Amino acid sequence: MTSTTHRDSCVVFNTATFQQKISDLSTPFVTRFAKINRGYVLFHAFFIFVLCMEFVFFGLLFSQFLQSTAMAFWLAGIFLTVFTYLVLLFYLQGRRPERLMLLRDEYIETAHSCIPFDPGSLEYHCCITEAIVHLISLLRIRKVENRWILASETLSYLSEKFRIWTQWKDLLKIKEMLLFTSIQEHIRLIKKEPSDLEAHASLASNYVALATLYQDPKKLALNEELCWAPLEYSSEEMHKKFEMALEKALEEYHIIDEYAPNDPWVHAQRASLYKELEKAEEEQKEYEQILQMDPSNNEILLRLGKLYFRKGETAKGLKIYDQLQDLDPEKAIELIDEYDAYQVEEYSFED
Repeated sequence: MTSTTHRDSCVVFNTATFQQKISDLSTPFVTRFAKINRGYVLFHAFFIFVLCMEFVFFGLLFSQFLQSTAMAFWLAGIFLTVFTYLVLLFYLQGRRPERLMLLRDEYIETAHSCIPFDPGSLEYHCCITEAIVHLISLLRIRKVENRWILASETLSYLSEKFRIWTQWKDLLKIKEMLLFTSIQEHIRLIKKEPSDLEAHASLASNYVALATLYQDPKKLALNEELCWAPLEYSSEEMHKKFEMALEKALEEYHIIDEYAPNDPWVHAQRASLYKELEKAEEEQKEYEQILQMDPSNNEILLRLGKLYFRKGETAKGLKIYDQLQDLDPEKAIELIDEYDAYQVEEYSFED
């Protein structure tokens, strides 16, 4: 894949000194984000505790309240607590995006102060993007570490669910804001150098990272088993955002293909995106184009063979299997295990 000139001049981007600076300046912002989030968690915890206590005492003293006007006052107190909670919740939800945006802007400004390049230069865009990616990697929902809670499986599950429920929106929002900033930096760079293919490739990877934010975290968890994922991840709105981000990434790879045709890497990237979008026909075409350029690519043969079997094109899958038997017997065995991946729906005809 080709690129424009002056790419090699971005030396500071890969130095240990710059990486250390980014690490040092990121730490206080991670702490500030945790404080913002902790306040929101404590807000929910406080009102849940108050409401629980009110309902518990109401249940215990119900027989006494039944014969007095105290029941009316107690119920009024419960409704007042709920009303206060909803009003304050509405206020906090209005302020949270503003506070997160301020945090992002301050981080970008702080990162800018340690970058020795002009804002319009190629090196500046590289460095500010690296700073954004580094902060995103540090932002995560913290685990419950209280040993008394962890000792109980029920408490551990409830606290884990409460932790995710109260924190996931803030985490999604701040990462989304940071990625949008990174995307804007790439777009500014492309406007200056439209044929910079590395900038287009990096922009595509940003769109893929953005799409990842909209996926179910339980499906993405590799070493951590999440007990619960918010229902919003299954919503139509989230799915549309996911598809839109991947479509944007595909467009960038199409641009790269126009400037540098017949690059197997570009076709492989597009195939992976078509797989995420569940567009089997387009994914198949990408793999077939790669094989035209590299007929003995064992990995692509395996992926294409599996795709054939999943689509029910068994004859084509078996032909790939025969090729793999000569090139890589282990991959051939892995492929033939997918032989029954396509299940034909059985219909019963009853009178």
